[in-house]
Amino acid sequence: MGASAAFAAGCSPNRCDRSEEANPPIEFVEATPEGGIYETSAPDGELLYFPGGMRYALKHHLGARPRWWQVYLSFERDGTKSGGTLAQAAGNQAEVPCVDDQHLIVVNGSCSEYWLRVVAGGAVGAADGATGAAGGADGDGMGAAGGTVVGRCFGDDGAPGGGSAEP
Repeated sequence: MGASAAFAAGCSPNRCDRSEEANPPIEFVEATPEGGIYETSAPDGELLYFPGGMRYALKHHLGARPRWWQVYLSFERDGTKSGGTLAQAAGNQAEVPCVDDQHLIVVNGSCSEYWLRVVAGGAVGAADGATGAAGGADGDGMGAAGGTVVGRCFGDDGAPGGGSAEP
């Protein structure tokens, strides 16, 4: 009885397709860093739509691999502007499988719908004078657990930043 009630309530493990094949990364290039800090938007700005399975390839323009990043979620499109809130993502709400000197990949591994804001920095050697890591002795991905870089995170291995937002 309990299992059938869970399926009737929409708790089926296959209720959304989170595969990369069904959700190819969308390159987001519309934000640029200021003072060595990259933000997809201000806390009260227009956040990125982030439904279950969504993948963003955030082109961070930091000039080097960011050493830290934070991922925030909201149920409101404009974050804190109209009385909404932002909270740090946890678990599979926002997974970061790859970060390189061009892109930071963020995946909604859940079936829940959110609005996304990402902040990153600490790109050592970046042209804009970014400084060391924040929030940890090694500075590796505050709020994210790893991911490896083999070639490029997004686009052609031979053409940094290559690729398109089209599936």
